[in-house]
Amino acid sequence: MQLTDDQQAILEGSRGSFLAKCMKWLIDWGEVMGAMRLIKVHNTHALLPVPNLMAKGASKDVLRNYMQTLYEATEYTTAPGCHCTVHATFVNRDEIDAKENDPEQAKLQKDMANKARDAGFIPTFTCAPYLVGNVPVMGEICAWTESSAVVYANSILGARTTRHGTESAIASSLLGWVPEFGVLLSENRQGTLRIKVTAELSDSTDWGALGYFAGKEAGLCIPVFEGTQQLSQEDAKQLCAALATSGGVTMCHIVGFTPEAPTLEAAFHGNVPESFLVFDEKKKRETYYSLRNHTADEVDMVILGCPHASLREIGQFAALLKGKKIAKGVRLWIDTAHGTKENADYIGYSKVFDEAGASGYITDGCPMNLRMYAKRIVTHGFKQAHYARTMSKAEVIIASVESCVQSAIEGRWIGDDK
Repeated sequence: MQLTDDQQAILEGSRGSFLAKCMKWLIDWGEVMGAMRLIKVHNTHALLPVPNLMAKGASKDVLRNYMQTLYEATEYTTAPGCHCTVHATFVNRDEIDAKENDPEQAKLQKDMANKARDAGFIPTFTCAPYLVGNVPVMGEICAWTESSAVVYANSILGARTTRHGTESAIASSLLGWVPEFGVLLSENRQGTLRIKVTAELSDSTDWGALGYFAGKEAGLCIPVFEGTQQLSQEDAKQLCAALATSGGVTMCHIVGFTPEAPTLEAAFHGNVPESFLVFDEKKKRETYYSLRNHTADEVDMVILGCPHASLREIGQFAALLKGKKIAKGVRLWIDTAHGTKENADYIGYSKVFDEAGASGYITDGCPMNLRMYAKRIVTHGFKQAHYARTMSKAEVIIASVESCVQSAIEGRWIGDDK
């Protein structure tokens, strides 16, 4: 890799051993991926570790070493001119009434989040940073963790970021550089898989079904969707999350809607393939049923907000729950960012949830981060449904928001027209 004099000096220790290690991380990663140089990064989104999960599969020594690395990182300040945010998974300012939560590990996370803030990171506390102020513009070079946010940044905003892990995102935040490869290069952003959409996409969960189908088919390809109607921010959020869940997709194009795809020809950089896949009503229905593995109708958990709920979605949840009561034995969780929750508090949505008997909000994470146990979960997020099967060992039902809320009220799966 071709390094500048400044980069070479940092690698050799001019700014200390830790930043030298960060530089080596970026160089080693870049060389493996074929990068020729490091380029300036303007926007980062780092994910703090999830000790509630790590402790399940890692020794305390491994966890301690990992946390020590991050503590060392927060002794430095973020790079000048770089907008650096951090998602501290399951750090909640309010205590969560969840028996699965480990108070000692939650405290460790809060301490880490405070140190990150002091180092110059802006706490977004969300897997969807674009909902709370981190909205990069078209062409902006980023270093983001959280696979669904990466797809959203590339596809919906037209920003440029490869998939990052905690180490590379933090290294980029502190140094202000990132290895140039993959979708950071214009020639690697052209579509490689054509999908014609004939199914009706009537809500955001339907868009999640499209993403889940396409991710399986695409793998590491860049799917291009043609024939869709106008989508909302919530639709885009579900599409991007599902794409990154069933496949390794980094970006997609929606013809006529996403920044780099005003036409089919533009999406494919002039090389439109004649062959294509079709997502029709039959495929949509099959995709829903692939994530419905229930053996009975009784429900004990309903999860709303994956990726994190927008304020508009929370308003929808509140309207459906107003004047209703959640069935005994059902835990209904709403996952969102701190900032969104505080807006919901001010508007009065949170009072509706309290009166209905909802378990409450989870900011910064979700029930799966906490390894919450459930026998049968209903959720509107394909990503949540996919991971809940293994992370909670629960039976799972994917459904529309309306069906999720009605299931919470009745305490059983009531079916829908999907």
